[in-house]
Amino acid sequence: MGSTMKNKIHTIEVENNETQSVEKIIKKIRENKIIYVKNKFYKDVNILDSINKNGPAIVLNSSGSSGKPRQCLHHLDNLKLSAATSGKWLIEQGFELQNCLIFNTLPLNHISGLMPIFRSQTWGCDCINISPNLIKKTRELLLFTIKYKKRKKHLITSLVPTQLERLLAQKDGISWLKTFDLIWVGGASISAETAEQCIQEKIKLAPCYGATETAAMVTSLKPKEFLMGFGNVGEILPDTKIRINPQGLIEIKSARIGIEIIDSSKTENFKNKNGWWQTGDLGKINQINNSLYLEFLGRNDNAFNSGGEIIFPDIIESRLNNFIMKENIPINKFNISKVSDKLWGNKIQIIIEFRELTNHIDIENSLDLLKEFSQSWPKHEKPEKWIIKNINTITEKIN
Repeated sequence: MGSTMKNKIHTIEVENNETQSVEKIIKKIRENKIIYVKNKFYKDVNILDSINKNGPAIVLNSSGSSGKPRQCLHHLDNLKLSAATSGKWLIEQGFELQNCLIFNTLPLNHISGLMPIFRSQTWGCDCINISPNLIKKTRELLLFTIKYKKRKKHLITSLVPTQLERLLAQKDGISWLKTFDLIWVGGASISAETAEQCIQEKIKLAPCYGATETAAMVTSLKPKEFLMGFGNVGEILPDTKIRINPQGLIEIKSARIGIEIIDSSKTENFKNKNGWWQTGDLGKINQINNSLYLEFLGRNDNAFNSGGEIIFPDIIESRLNNFIMKENIPINKFNISKVSDKLWGNKIQIIIEFRELTNHIDIENSLDLLKEFSQSWPKHEKPEKWIIKNINTITEKIN
């Protein structure tokens, strides 16, 4: 075995998009380091401390457009290419990159929350972080933003559908959305009602499609096309090719597809030997006026979208099974299902069948244990309801 030099992986724990975390990321990248940007609340069983790759590079947990969450490593070149490509796409629409101001509302452990740092550096413009707290106070948010609107030509942001829905529910939220020249919305398909409302209000949405593995978006719809009623996720960006395979799955070929980390000495390309990466998403390609547009049709596995995050029922199932065994909870079986939710698109509910003759007190105690256990899960994975299904009674417990 030839010994390869291993490089240390520096973990940066983030809660959202705190300025001090941004500064740490920029500093480490300038020092050519490899950094793993992780959500502070994400319980990572196997954090790697070193890898046989060179920096500067970033490791993120992918929400998994390919069937399961994975660890994805991107060299800085991939992130720069992604930023340059979206910049060219903006220039074609008349944007002056140095006169843009990027508002980042997303967490840094998300590719869409990380990219604004690299876009602002590549485009030579400023980037401001908007905390989740401020986004909820729409009046303050609006007043804060108007100050900047006077100074800068183009305001740009990215939102996940859940944030968009929340903002559309409030008058000041709608006014805030209208101050932007472009709002990328990814992570999940927005509902027809949401699209309709945004068209009515002339909100310049740019629905897009991409993944952690592709260093953010590979397609984007121009706001003017969105307002004309195009119901797709846009044209394929110039540094990318997309095709639909015989199973109906979206396949992507691009110079900015990351590498999957299996363990500290093993990495694998996401793409096959011909350079194509197969996602877990179904789509179709439509030709409109000599351009190719991607239409996103949904996921192929039993995973589903919740507020722009992907939920994998199998992962939650094994997490629960381990806990039930460890705590010796008298459960016969349980079933995880999705329920539609106005704000999140979908949430999960868990239907539990206790062992026969389990008394009420044991059932209550078991439920308390399960709820407490699920409190530490990521927001989008927290069950909306625990439903008890027994021969003689069906009770509903709402979180």
